[in-house]
Amino acid sequence: MSDKIRWGILATGNIAAQFAGDLKHSHSGVLVAAASRELANAEAFCAEHGGEAVTSCDALIARDDIDAIYIATPHDSHIEWAHKCLAADKPTLCEKPLGLNQGEVLDLYGTAARRDVLLVEALMYLMHPRMHLAKQLIDDGAIGAIIGFASSFGFAFPFSPEHRLYNIDRAGGGILDIGIYPLTAARYFIGEPNGLTGEARLAPSGADAEAKAVLAYNGFDAHLHCSIDTELEWHISVEGDKGTLKISQPWHPGPENNHIVISDKQGNETVHKSDDMRPLYAVEADHVGDLIARKAQSSDLVTPEFSINTAYWLDRWRETGGVIYAADRLAATGFHGAALKHSANGSVPRVTIDGLDKPISKLVLGTDNQIDAPTMAAMGDAFFEGGGNCFDTAFIYSDGRSEALLGEWMAARGVRDELVVLSKGAHPPECAPDAVSRQLEQSLARLQTDHLDLYCLHRDDTAVPVSEWVDALNREVDAGRITLFGGSNWTAERIDEANAYAAANGLQGFSLLSNNFSLARMEDPVWPGCLASSTDDFRNWHSAHNFPLLPWSAQARGFFLDWESNGLAATRHGADPTDDEMQRVWGSEDNLERRRRAFQLAEEIGVSAIQIAFAYVVNQPFPCCALVGPRNPMQLQDSLDAAQISLTTKQVNWLDLRA
Repeated sequence: MSDKIRWGILATGNIAAQFAGDLKHSHSGVLVAAASRELANAEAFCAEHGGEAVTSCDALIARDDIDAIYIATPHDSHIEWAHKCLAADKPTLCEKPLGLNQGEVLDLYGTAARRDVLLVEALMYLMHPRMHLAKQLIDDGAIGAIIGFASSFGFAFPFSPEHRLYNIDRAGGGILDIGIYPLTAARYFIGEPNGLTGEARLAPSGADAEAKAVLAYNGFDAHLHCSIDTELEWHISVEGDKGTLKISQPWHPGPENNHIVISDKQGNETVHKSDDMRPLYAVEADHVGDLIARKAQSSDLVTPEFSINTAYWLDRWRETGGVIYAADRLAATGFHGAALKHSANGSVPRVTIDGLDKPISKLVLGTDNQIDAPTMAAMGDAFFEGGGNCFDTAFIYSDGRSEALLGEWMAARGVRDELVVLSKGAHPPECAPDAVSRQLEQSLARLQTDHLDLYCLHRDDTAVPVSEWVDALNREVDAGRITLFGGSNWTAERIDEANAYAAANGLQGFSLLSNNFSLARMEDPVWPGCLASSTDDFRNWHSAHNFPLLPWSAQARGFFLDWESNGLAATRHGADPTDDEMQRVWGSEDNLERRRRAFQLAEEIGVSAIQIAFAYVVNQPFPCCALVGPRNPMQLQDSLDAAQISLTTKQVNWLDLRA
């Protein structure tokens, strides 16, 4: 037993029994202990399957003789027990769905990344060799180009409002319980869709009894169907222009169920089989055992990105059917069940700006990538507890939704007074002084606050005298609605002119800039009207005036990612070396040399090139706090770690080709 993965199982229901029974046939694992809410249940379970019955789930997690934990509790408690397992540094296999919404899944993977603990969502059928064989056949062209997809999963379970399947307070319904199977099958074989439309028939409890969805792909659709009160065919059917691949009973492959049938256009059938004779959950346990043995940070079959996207599409499917859980609404506590504590998980270096009573973290979190309250909470919680305190948003971001989500999160978590909030306004076509007051009133209402710590004009209209801008902004200062103001995409000359006018008239002047600034210089504007502070003259102006800069696209929108060996990461960051933006905006010979040097220095000090790019920005001789827009907490953690990197003046100059 000493060379085997020693498993502990949380919960003793049907799915736990299947896992424990199959575990006896795995190559790598053995059951050591199981726990349930009632000790008698654990004792009966272990009498049948082996292992020691433990008095509580908490006691099982605390045991030193447990190498990995399988969470088989009901859906609504996954996040609670996963957090406890990760806090104990236990590699964790958690039943699907990993979380009730994308926010919970983001939060869990962020915690796993921060603690460097393995977390895997238990989509067992995707781990079976039959699915890998089917995908290989499709990828090899066995059915030609894909032109259609259909999959369903349904059974008839009598309505019972207290049963977990129908209890809306326990996250009941078919979409999360079994709709996840057709959804993940489509994405496994075809990739991420362009959109989703759907519908649901609700049970009297409000949970979805039956649901359908259509995933839109380029040129064809994928049709999904699930039900918990109606028998449906359990199948996957992938249609190609040369034939069709079908898998019957796809959700429970095993020694007696390992067939794949390919039919050509003439009706001729070819049967393919997986030769793996292990039962399904033994395959799953062995996959996790192999990851643990390899000290892998995540599964390469059910990756964090795949699970995060699964939660995204499940959320969209539930939206179309009107299925809402209590977990979709924010509470005063974080996902871990306790009030947030600033810097509980780390610290971020800070800078001070004259006139502001709170120092600003050198990492500023952008809010334009958050789509709903749970995703905003996952990112905001991780940033706040990681030591960050400054958030960037704008009147125009997501038509105001970004400000509203940030406001909802601040109010729910009760952290507004600990934060520095930067918002922006007066963006074209309303780039005029009279837009400031009107837009600011809406921004404050969305943000659920009576003032902004920092306010930037989103653009400049050089036809407008600087006096009009300064006068309009000072009216808001006098009204107590903004503390300090500045400009985004303003020139140094206009700032100097505005501040000279302010000084001559006893008014407050511009206190900061929010232009682009990165190691890669913006050769052509990302968007029309954008300005960068990256030129030698502009950077020297910041240094001479010690003028604070809060730059956007501080990491050059993914230019410093390792495209060659990590294409997926590059895609997640919106960066691809063949993209027009990469070539048009950043693709100069000098920038490519800066990129090469970033990779060289990164290898020397044991970090990533994109972290070096971040460190370059925040190690300037003037106050500089980088705005970043990570799409998940793992990317955020990379930036939090990068904020700790200190570069010498010599290194900064060498990176920028100034040595």
